[in-house]
Amino acid sequence: MTQLVLASSSPRRREIIRMLDVAVACVSPKELETKPGPDEAVEPYVARLSLGKAKEVFLQNLSSVVIGADTVVVLEGMILGKPIDIKDATETLQALRGKTHRVVTGVAVLDPSTGEADIVTRSTIVSMRCYTNEEIADYVSRGQPFDKAGGYAVQDPIFNPCEYIEGCYLNVVGLPLCDLLALLRRVEVNATIGAGCRLPDGCNDCPIVGEEKVSMS
Repeated sequence: MTQLVLASSSPRRREIIRMLDVAVACVSPKELETKPGPDEAVEPYVARLSLGKAKEVFLQNLSSVVIGADTVVVLEGMILGKPIDIKDATETLQALRGKTHRVVTGVAVLDPSTGEADIVTRSTIVSMRCYTNEEIADYVSRGQPFDKAGGYAVQDPIFNPCEYIEGCYLNVVGLPLCDLLALLRRVEVNATIGAGCRLPDGCNDCPIVGEEKVSMS
């Protein structure tokens, strides 16, 4: 069986991909993420970064199917990455408060038999609740924002930042599993959701819900 490798250091992506019924090795890319070019649109930007991660890790795993992914938040046309410090995290969460934005992820799957990559992008609409400055301060003090695009985790049970999500929930977490499964099947990796795994409640409208091997009660 062809080995799968996820080119990511993100704990969320690693957790999501372990829901599959196939073994996946996780390797952290060393190359730093670059900022978008002056005229670079968000979809080409995340596609470029996801492909770059996959290509870097592929060079050390030439017989493996390598997966790269990158996620950004887009607020009023501005691409938001990961906050760099407390001030940046606080200002980012304040800017997002009570507003609607997009979360965009690029996913690249590199086929070892051809050396070519297939890439998709997924966009989800997210509306944030009107959390308080005190809630922001508590969230930042826990060190939560600094490895997350937009500075928040949609799944955080304490901060609970989002009021409404339209589209793919796992895309907001960092890896749209529905798109990844489609890409893997194009390279003849017939993965599905593993036995005993349960998709999050936010995925109830996803077409891959029917592929689960356990009840969605």
